Amino acid sequence: MSYAKSVSSIRWSADVEATDMSRVIADKPLPLGTVIKLDQVFLEKYSKCYIDSLQDAGYPVFIDRKICEIPDKVMQIAEIYLEHQPFMLNVMAGICSTGRTECGDEKKIDALKRFADLCREAGTKSCIVTVLTSKTERMVTWEYTGVSSREQVQFYTELAASMGITDITCSARDIDYIQATSYKELEVEINTPGIRLPNTDRRDQARIMTPYDAFECGSDRLIIGSNLTDGDGDITERLRRNYDRLLAHLAEHDIIIK
Repeated sequence: MSYAKSVSSIRWSADVEATDMSRVIADKPLPLGTVIKLDQVFLEKYSKCYIDSLQDAGYPVFIDRKICEIPDKVMQIAEIYLEHQPFMLNVMAGICSTGRTECGDEKKIDALKRFADLCREAGTKSCIVTVLTSKTERMVTWEYTGVSSREQVQFYTELAASMGITDITCSARDIDYIQATSYKELEVEINTPGIRLPNTDRRDQARIMTPYDAFECGSDRLIIGSNLTDGDGDITERLRRNYDRLLAHLAEHDIIIK
């Protein structure tokens, strides 16, 4: 049985130079509405003006800032980026502080709740990074003192939902565990990095999955970097060619992007 996913369900992780990004803005090689993820390295190396330029060109921007600071600093950093009204902004789930959603003293309200409220006021989706897909299961278990990645992701997901966060980022390999518990009731959307087409290099990702399998597991949006960026030719040629490869892979499994 075939089914359709929206253009915004594909996110390009744009690990490129400024000259390439300027070409993307001019040539528009990806379908308009495709979400483009800009990370801290790109924004600090070049300029935040690319957020506005991309969005003016028809590409919503996901700012992959992964903010991790004390609560007041988190809000100050978030406000800097929210001035640009991006599609999405993220923080590390570990910024959680008090667990409170209501309090007479705003500074005692949990940092995730304050972040979610700031994003909502700006019209931006709020997202938390749960457990990085670059970490092996062994490292996750060691870091969280015996807790598996699935258990930690589930904890963060429930916490995020209770604080009003709209989205989480996690490995597609952890989704079935979330679904087996309270995912359907939590009303958060799932974004999955670590996506690789069959028979391609996993690069720095430890826990990977193909685009088709990730959608089948319940991912709402796929975050894809090297599989869209790599290859011969200029950035416009590469993105068009690799996006067609992605569409062909999904079409083999009766999934249509439109």
